[in-house]
Parts: sequence; structure tokens; C-alpha cells
Amino acid sequence: MAWDYDALHKAPHTYFDSVDAKDVEAIVAHFADDATLTIQTANITHTGKDEIRRMFTDFTENSVFIKHEMRNVVVEVGKGKVATEQGYIGELLDGSKNDMHNCNFFDFNEEGKFQRVIIWMAGTSPLV
Repeated sequence: MAWDYDALHKAPHTYFDSVDAKDVEAIVAHFADDATLTIQTANITHTGKDEIRRMFTDFTENSVFIKHEMRNVVVEVGKGKVATEQGYIGELLDGSKNDMHNCNFFDFNEEGKFQRVIIWMAGTSPLV
């Protein structure tokens, strides 16, 4: 498959919109069935849609609000890769507030789904 720049550029935006809306099924729809999601700064990897769904279900149910602000997007069309830089502001049910600078690295499969996602967070991950 030859990846399309516009589709690769759009996917992280719709993904973060889904996260901010706390729409777990829309989030998971971005991932391949056998995808991996690694929170590099917490040394944790979730493998497959079921594990990824559970992690996002826990995160969204534990969050009062979630907001991502995209700052930079770099697309490598020939390899199906995208890197993003974003801010994350959120509040958890326990009252803790987050204001973080994060980077995500997305590898796409032939169907245009996330095959591998690596997350780097500046601070303690609310995803664990």
C-alpha cells in the first residue's frame, strides 16, 4: 500500500479527538487487531485491541476531562509513520490535575490502522 499523506496526517487528530471525547470504541477503531501501544516513560506495553481497550476504558472512566492540543505533526509517507507533539491537560476523579508535554509515534499497517504506537510523557502517566 502507498500511504496517503492526508490520511496519515488526519489519523492522529481523529484519534486524539476520540480520546478527548472519551469514546473508547472510536479510539480502539484506530488500532489494528494485533497492535501494540507502549507507554515508553512508564515501561508498559499493551498488546492487542482488548488490552488497549481496557487501558483506555480505565483512563476515560477515571478522568473528569481530557484535552489534547496538537502542536506538531511530522508525516513520513513512504514508511507509514507519523510523529506528534501535543499538550495534554486533564483531571482525574481523585482530583489530581495534569498539564503535560507529550510525544506520540505512530506506525501504520497496510490498512491504515495503527500497528504500533509509542507514547512519551513528560511526567507520571495517567494511563497506568
